[in-house]
Amino acid sequence: MINANLSAFSVGKAVGRGGGVPMSWQYTGTSFSTPSTPSGITWDGTYFRVVDYTGNRVWRYSASGGYLNQFDIASQDTQATGITWDGTYLYVVGRATDRVYQYTSAGAYTGTNWSTGTTNPRGITWDGTHFWIVDDSSNTARQYTSAGVYTGTSFSVASQDPSVYDITWDGTHFYVVGVNTDAVYQYTSAGVYTGTSFSVAAQDGFPMGLAWDGSSLWITGTVTDKAYKYSLLPTP
Repeated sequence: MINANLSAFSVGKAVGRGGGVPMSWQYTGTSFSTPSTPSGITWDGTYFRVVDYTGNRVWRYSASGGYLNQFDIASQDTQATGITWDGTYLYVVGRATDRVYQYTSAGAYTGTNWSTGTTNPRGITWDGTHFWIVDDSSNTARQYTSAGVYTGTSFSVASQDPSVYDITWDGTHFYVVGVNTDAVYQYTSAGVYTGTSFSVAAQDGFPMGLAWDGSSLWITGTVTDKAYKYSLLPTP
């Protein structure tokens, strides 16, 4: 279940402004336990889904972080690295096969899958029109059609972190999380780094998963095997 301690903050590097009050991305003190090696996380509007890299499963959690159930994905890929939700289906990307696999919300594999065309795909997200996958081998975020066809559009994340493990979309910006710097970085819809970033190192030294829940960002870390919540809050 969720552990909350609102007095604990991790202040981000970048400062925005909301209503004239300086704002920054901060750890809210809210977290919940995940399976071992949580390599990816997504929010489907009702539940969190967390990919278990070593257990080859997808775990489902309530909005309050309570464990509900899980389903096996080992028959498709034994090194799942990311997960996303497009409003109808779940999609899991794996680096054992370098492919993306489609599942129903109940966890049934539909038989639909497609190649990423990369050698080390990590995280995946859906922006409402396209899928985006971060590739650790080329340090880029790559765009795919809804049918899984690479469009040729990509943007580099190497200048911020040469080992990015996940990506998410909040309706306006992309965010990626990197394991070399243990930080989250913000990009425009065109893939331009905005200069906004914040550290998650105080919570976990190997962040692998990243998700947007409609109001806050969540990261999963493999040192502590937990999910942590970050929000834009008034800068202390």
